Amino acid sequence: MPLTPLSDFKGPPYRPKIPVIAGLALVALLDATSVPLKWVGVITPSGGYVIASGIQQASWMLVVAVVVAGLAIRLAIAAPATWVRCLFVALDFFVPLGMYLEYIDNLGRAESYTTTPYLGPGYYLALGATALLIGSTVLGWRERDEWIPKIQRRVD
Repeated sequence: MPLTPLSDFKGPPYRPKIPVIAGLALVALLDATSVPLKWVGVITPSGGYVIASGIQQASWMLVVAVVVAGLAIRLAIAAPATWVRCLFVALDFFVPLGMYLEYIDNLGRAESYTTTPYLGPGYYLALGATALLIGSTVLGWRERDEWIPKIQRRVD
């Protein structure tokens, strides 16, 4: 019985999913764009309620934008490995959690001073980017893993 060539166990070459890469690149762009815009109302030390920009209130979105841009580059090069999928899960958990905490924090501050809560365009832009992030990571998760071989058995 002859040996099976190793090429029989190798899967097809990786072809990057353009919608996933484009979605992640758009998320990075939207997150970076949302930071300079007005985000939420905050209480000043003097007791006033002022509108803060994302740089003052949500600079963590810049870190998210850099990580998501890195993921887009990584997925353009190779199929998602296990650590990439773990990063997908972490992003899908922590980014919506951060957005929710911003919302609850803003609502609580406004109610304590009996003012109308304010959520600016930067917040809503980042919220839309978060929805796109979840959709892109779900599509990216479903991509074939490069370490799972395609086994072909020959019956002689």
